[in-house]
Amino acid sequence: MRIPNYLRLSPSGIWHFRQRIPSCLARQTGKAEVTKSLGTRDLLIAQCRALSFVRGYAQAHTIRGLSVIAKDGIPTVSEIARAIALRYRVTRHPDGTVEIEASGRVDHEFAMDALERIGPLSKEPYFEEFMRASRAAESSPAPPSDGLESKIPAIQIGKAVTLWLAEIKSSSKPKTLSIKATAVEGFAKHYGERNSLKDVGRIDVGAWVQALRAGGLETPTIVNKCSYLRGFFDWTKARGYYPSFTKGENPAAGQIIFGIREKRARRAFGFKAFSDDQIRSLYDPQVMEEGLSEPARWGAWVGLYTGARVAEVGQLTLNDFIAVDGVPCIRVTDEAEGQSVKSDISIRTIPVHPALIKLGLLRRVESLRKAGESRLFPCVKTNGVNGIGNWLSKAFSRHVKTVVGKPEKGKFGFHSLRKSVVQGLQALGVPAEVRAAYVGHELDDEHHASYSRAPTMKELLNAVKRLDWKITLEMAKNE
Repeated sequence: MRIPNYLRLSPSGIWHFRQRIPSCLARQTGKAEVTKSLGTRDLLIAQCRALSFVRGYAQAHTIRGLSVIAKDGIPTVSEIARAIALRYRVTRHPDGTVEIEASGRVDHEFAMDALERIGPLSKEPYFEEFMRASRAAESSPAPPSDGLESKIPAIQIGKAVTLWLAEIKSSSKPKTLSIKATAVEGFAKHYGERNSLKDVGRIDVGAWVQALRAGGLETPTIVNKCSYLRGFFDWTKARGYYPSFTKGENPAAGQIIFGIREKRARRAFGFKAFSDDQIRSLYDPQVMEEGLSEPARWGAWVGLYTGARVAEVGQLTLNDFIAVDGVPCIRVTDEAEGQSVKSDISIRTIPVHPALIKLGLLRRVESLRKAGESRLFPCVKTNGVNGIGNWLSKAFSRHVKTVVGKPEKGKFGFHSLRKSVVQGLQALGVPAEVRAAYVGHELDDEHHASYSRAPTMKELLNAVKRLDWKITLEMAKNE
């Protein structure tokens, strides 16, 4: 929803009226504009109150007590008509006569004086539009009610948020639950925790988004908060606490999008791929021995040759190492305790890169199985607050900072390995469909999903085994 230019949202979420003072008066008063608190967080109420301030704050010209905005000191006919329509109740009768309701004799004289100056009000485009809208509103029948609205309970939004958080607690990581709670509880407080949930509309969510922007939050953060709020509304609809809506009509959907400039900034300041020289420095056997523990070294090697996300690497179980058509493979799934994936497309099975076999990864898997272990990294807790891959992310980031430092723009981290793998495969001419299948990306073109088949394990292996970082594979000496 487009916000009128006479409204301004303060960091506290309260709407303010803003009126620019004409230049001729600005020089006299020393002010370029006037502002006044509207005392509400509701956008519709703020609009109504702001319109009532037009008469009081438009002091450039006055007609017998009726304030009218005038650009050059002389009000136009349209400006006077607009002011009358804002201040007086105007009725047009079937016989064509127009009646203006005034309060008292003096007020009546003001209105008559204005009418005399502008001529027949019924001829004015603004008034004609005003009357057409009034007639349409009076003649349009009320929409039939199917009775569903009355069946929705008037539950307070604060109570609904509590019920939602209690239901998703068991299936959410502690950190994720905390982030979701902060976002949705924040909206509930802005809207009013005691207010009825079923009355929440897109305007209310839009006002909250504007308040977040006014508070200095960046677009990516607001997008994330809106996604959590969207999930909350989906849940309330499913539970019967909110009127039914289609996917695109979710009150929190489409509230904010990335502009071209913001997308460019995200690319510029996001994770950067490593150069070949940086990879050789990071994976120098002696440097790795000094900078990373043995589990972290294995995690770094797996990330370098799979392009998997850090959580996908950290959560690997021994059951995730299987054979498909005689090809040793790794499964990325969410079946075991503590496992999760970013999206359905992230669930995949990929061949084990020959370099990882040479390093001794499969021998390590068999050794752990014989020892009665169930995970590739047995010492890692599955219920960590920041996720099962947080230990590896921190260890590798410290290693990167020590060895190669920071890039001029953007940042380095475990996710840089993912970008390095994708760009390395791209440089080798590996098709986009194969690259996407290997790293768990979804192609934007729907025709790929509709008409293409998934590559076989042998096809994937033949494509990715060409990825050679030309580094010394020393991990096998420790086996």
